[in-house]
Amino acid sequence: MSPTLDTAVITDPLEEASESPGAAAAPTIERRHDLDALRAIAMLLGIVLHAALSFSPIPWTVKDSQTSEFYSVLFAVLHGFRMPLFFMLSGFFTAMLWRKRGLGGLIKQRLKRIALPLLLGCLTIVPSMWAVSAFVSRPSSAGSQNAAAWEAVVAGETDRVRTAIRNDELTVDAVSQDGASLLTVAVFLGHTEMVEMLLDMGADVNQRNRDQGTALHSAAFVGRSEEAALLLGAGADVDASDANGQTPKDLLKTDFVTTNFIATSFGRPLDEQTLKAGRAEIAKQLGVRDFLGSGSGTAAGPGWETIEALLFQFPVFMHLWFLWFLCWLIAAFLIYAPLADALKLRKLPAWLVCSPVSLLWLIPLTMLPLSYMQPAGFGADPSIGLLPLPSVLAYYAVFFFFGALYWDIDDAENRLGREWAISLSVAVFVVFPIGLDWVSGTFGIVPSLLDPTLKALAAGFLQALFAWLMIFGSIGLCRRLMSRESRTMRYISDSSYWLYLAHLPLVLLAQWFVRDSTLPAFVKFSGITIVISAFLLLSYEYGVRYTIIGRILNGPRKRAA
Repeated sequence: MSPTLDTAVITDPLEEASESPGAAAAPTIERRHDLDALRAIAMLLGIVLHAALSFSPIPWTVKDSQTSEFYSVLFAVLHGFRMPLFFMLSGFFTAMLWRKRGLGGLIKQRLKRIALPLLLGCLTIVPSMWAVSAFVSRPSSAGSQNAAAWEAVVAGETDRVRTAIRNDELTVDAVSQDGASLLTVAVFLGHTEMVEMLLDMGADVNQRNRDQGTALHSAAFVGRSEEAALLLGAGADVDASDANGQTPKDLLKTDFVTTNFIATSFGRPLDEQTLKAGRAEIAKQLGVRDFLGSGSGTAAGPGWETIEALLFQFPVFMHLWFLWFLCWLIAAFLIYAPLADALKLRKLPAWLVCSPVSLLWLIPLTMLPLSYMQPAGFGADPSIGLLPLPSVLAYYAVFFFFGALYWDIDDAENRLGREWAISLSVAVFVVFPIGLDWVSGTFGIVPSLLDPTLKALAAGFLQALFAWLMIFGSIGLCRRLMSRESRTMRYISDSSYWLYLAHLPLVLLAQWFVRDSTLPAFVKFSGITIVISAFLLLSYEYGVRYTIIGRILNGPRKRAA
């Protein structure tokens, strides 16, 4: 697999518009090889990010037997700047293509390189994600205190579980490999007698799961009213919040489609009427009225919560959401382009965009959509539904249109990112640790007793500052190291699109395959990342690059004789 054995008719997988060597001549525009490479790196870091999740305490489809907070920190670092960087570069290359081919050429190219791959991915990759997720997220007992005892828990064999606890094969507060307490598992599966037994034997009714939820959260989510009554009788905290800031009362409002999707992924499909009836009874126990709009749990039609969840939360696009966001942003760009010309944005002073002064307006602009997101995570909220969450779309739009403006300003003097070493050092070693601690308390740096409003403002400021410092620093570093054309980096840039689109089902399967191994987490994490990347590179070379799939993703490529 050598990038020197073929010639690329089209040089850029997402941006170039020409279709053949004989295409009409277009204005000559100097290529930014450094930004080509940087965009490929941003996409490939997605494989690293997803591979790390099974080894972190962050809720994820597969949970490994070896976990560490290190991988939560790694995830936060990558999540805090990777997609903002990608959208900034997408805006830059979108403006480049507009100036080179006009709006008509831009629309034509985006339909071929973004809309069509998204459509095909929704018909192939997304269904495979659903199937793989359902397969790998089944309740697991291996890797826990005692596999046989956990099999008894799943099977609902109360007497066998009681004996296992008495024989020290299992503790009453044991945690499954998936991060759920023994009590939560019994509640979720509807083993009422086992729940009562565990409480009698001293199980902590408010024990936290990996997602910071409790057994009462589980009962409310799947409508286990009998189990909820037992938990409440044992003193369950009705106001406990999980990692998403939701209480058991909040989970009563989760729509059936989302609830059933999650329950089915654990091998426990639900009946809608049974779920509603169970939640209605729990609502009475908690003193909640009209939780489904009727108070009875038998509303005649879907309420706004259900419609909202279907539109914004149902995982329509999975990890392909970024293509859907690009479609929305390109539509917005069609409005931006004539306005940019009318307002003569190309005449703005370069220092306003290409110097650290730009942070004075970029940070407040970025903080605004961040203020509407969940405060529990570092970086933007996920948005994989049919409609983008407005705050998330607005957040990435800031980066996208800054990239478009950066192209028009023409940074011929390479001012943006010039002090890359300082930017990256401050971002990684100062801003990120304080920002992550402000959001999650990971490092214990920030005092816990702070005014909530001040804390939210500071967290938003630090997250925005981190993203922009990393973007500016990455641009400067890549300009220094990768400003010249490299056939190897061009090949990696081409292949990165395919690697990112296809990687996640394979990563999930690899995580599931090694999750029970006692090998160190770093060995498994590195193995998953390297093996999956190598496999996909081979598949790109021999099954994608010179096929119709490669033509859709990157344009035609001709193998040299």
